[in-house]
Amino acid sequence: MSTVSNPFDPDPETRMATLAAMRQRCPVQPMGGDRGPYLALSFDAVAAGLRRIDDFGGSAGQSGLPEERKTIAGILEPRHGQIRRVFNNVVAFHKSQAIEPYLQQLATQLIASLVARPEAATVGVDVMKGFVEPIPPRAMARLAGFPEADANRYYEWGNACGEAFAKAVADNQSLCMADAVPDFTRYVDERINERLAVPRDDWPNDALSRFLTLPVEGEPLSRESICVQVLFMIGAGSETTRNHLGNLLYRLATRPDLYARLRADRSLVDATIEESLRLDAPAQFLVRDVLHDTEVGDTAMHQGEKVIISISAGNHDPAVFPEPADFDPDRSNGRDHLTFGHGPHICPGAALARLESRVAMHALLDHVAELSIAEGYEFVHASTGMMHGPRELFLRLVAG
Repeated sequence: MSTVSNPFDPDPETRMATLAAMRQRCPVQPMGGDRGPYLALSFDAVAAGLRRIDDFGGSAGQSGLPEERKTIAGILEPRHGQIRRVFNNVVAFHKSQAIEPYLQQLATQLIASLVARPEAATVGVDVMKGFVEPIPPRAMARLAGFPEADANRYYEWGNACGEAFAKAVADNQSLCMADAVPDFTRYVDERINERLAVPRDDWPNDALSRFLTLPVEGEPLSRESICVQVLFMIGAGSETTRNHLGNLLYRLATRPDLYARLRADRSLVDATIEESLRLDAPAQFLVRDVLHDTEVGDTAMHQGEKVIISISAGNHDPAVFPEPADFDPDRSNGRDHLTFGHGPHICPGAALARLESRVAMHALLDHVAELSIAEGYEFVHASTGMMHGPRELFLRLVAG
């Protein structure tokens, strides 16, 4: 496939070819002249942009908003760290592990039902709709303390929110998440009202209770701020893990040799998950503001400029990951990928995402002896180069 000059092309093969050519020329490149925005491409440059939180911060579409109206991704220190403490009380390792039995039961029921369909081993079935998609939003509903029956609406709301933010960024405007999808905001606000109507001593120990009670900068979060953070948690926690699981199953369906190895040796599951995260990062880019004059490598940057951090380019840097386009779970440094970020602001939901992936993989291995791409299926990518994952994924599943 020929290389084009658009590093944000929605086709990942074209995009990666362009990013690789740009990275070879320079690890950090200005996109709009000598004063940026800049595109960070090498592993070291991407890691620096993520790790150096005093130099780079903020998020796309949130510049200029009041702190109360920003998601955690757009908030700077020290407020960021205090809100992160609330997130860690919800989705960190020791918290997310509490829902593992529920996730195991859910994943088992979903894959068993899918494999039992008469067309599963012949024509094929959509594993996104029947297996992958229910898991992340139900996990988020469980952690948030929201009705699980409502979880199937999270993707609809999340997609609408993504479209609204994409338009705002394209128009060089800022947008509060609470304004992006009014139906989603009303839904969360109703859950807040329901919780506040119950005596505090009877509140469950879930995400909503944590956001309502834990202080930030010495004060309780406002209702608007709680709503914004919950919206972000549900949206990000559902869509990114959905994309990752879809990418992982697609790769396995094209590698029957690897799937057979996994069936024979479950100890390879974690390394396979990490390699999928490296190779197919669900979120391909992040945007940061330059907080003061600084430099990355030999590239000088100035306060107020933007840096587009290419997670996928960093994960495909051959200086760190030899033969980066290969799906190789035997890499000794596979877990060093940048998909969850790097440094102090690493994604607080990383443990939960890994848990969901691990549970889904073991359920799949328990019930499916072989999987392959259904005849005529073509991987339809996300509509922009920002996110990477299949809209649908038709696979043939042989029970066993």
